[in-house]
Amino acid sequence: MSGLFGLLFTKLTLPPPSLIEGRTILITGANTGLGREAARHALALGAGTVILGVRTISKGEDAKANIEASAASCTDIGNVLVWPVDLESFASVQAFAAQVHKYVVLEGGRLDIAIMNAGIASVEYATTCDGWERGIQVNVLSTALLSLKLLPLLLQTKERYPSLQPHLVLLTSDIHKSIIFSERNATSILSALNNKEQWKASQTAGPTERYGVTKLMDIFIAMELARLVPCDESGNPLVIVNAVTPGFCKSDLLTRERAPWTLKLIQALIARTVEEGSKTLLHAAMQGTESHGKWLENQFIADPGAIVTTQDAAVIREKIWAEIIAVLHDLDPEVQVDY
Repeated sequence: MSGLFGLLFTKLTLPPPSLIEGRTILITGANTGLGREAARHALALGAGTVILGVRTISKGEDAKANIEASAASCTDIGNVLVWPVDLESFASVQAFAAQVHKYVVLEGGRLDIAIMNAGIASVEYATTCDGWERGIQVNVLSTALLSLKLLPLLLQTKERYPSLQPHLVLLTSDIHKSIIFSERNATSILSALNNKEQWKASQTAGPTERYGVTKLMDIFIAMELARLVPCDESGNPLVIVNAVTPGFCKSDLLTRERAPWTLKLIQALIARTVEEGSKTLLHAAMQGTESHGKWLENQFIADPGAIVTTQDAAVIREKIWAEIIAVLHDLDPEVQVDY
């Protein structure tokens, strides 16, 4: 993995409290791992409200209690909300987005930062109730859907508070640099990725191949979302969208699925703790316009590699984005893709 050197020799930092105080931060997949620790950091730094997007409410409530207990020494603890969202269900994503919309538009709340942290890394083929392979739906389609539904609410925050800078952050990985991605040449890339036989074929490239493909798509999604965001009179984006890799971490990503023992061994030996890796999420959520549409690694804007930056990659990115939007428009005609 190209980022192993960085894991061993990079000192990660948190943003100053002055940038977090009073802000409302939404984090998906927040009942465990990186999401929970990012929420813990945010609360300790003075966030006014932290919204935990969780698949299971009871686990979310446990996470809330754990986070609040660690912040008990603080004199003014922010509000922690636990809301259900299961990215394996488009209906759940839509309901969650509707709840955020109600909170912001009707209840006087706000949304300053949205961190799309939820994801899965599966080495077994399975489909969701919506008929999509789980990794493609969770890491790609539902992530894109939720991002598109939340973007107008982030823009509304900018309109209300012009001096503040809203952020939309997508969690990625450096594993995308090592994939083969044979499906890139298919007539319909998403259909190829959804095919069980193609899944089996892709697994011969290695256990992280398909996960790496979905994380590549998350970088593509971040780049396309960045292109959608309107700018102010000076040409600065009203919402900053970027993609970040936390590096290889001791998260639950491998323990939730059947993963090769070699990966688990490397994880145990050199991976970052989730407490440390989660710092990258909040760091990305505080970066300036120079990070818009970019990929961050070890808390620096980094080169995501030729698989992202070449002209051929741009053609593939635009094709994938068009396919994603077609799927989402069929699902939800109200999805906004122009401003």
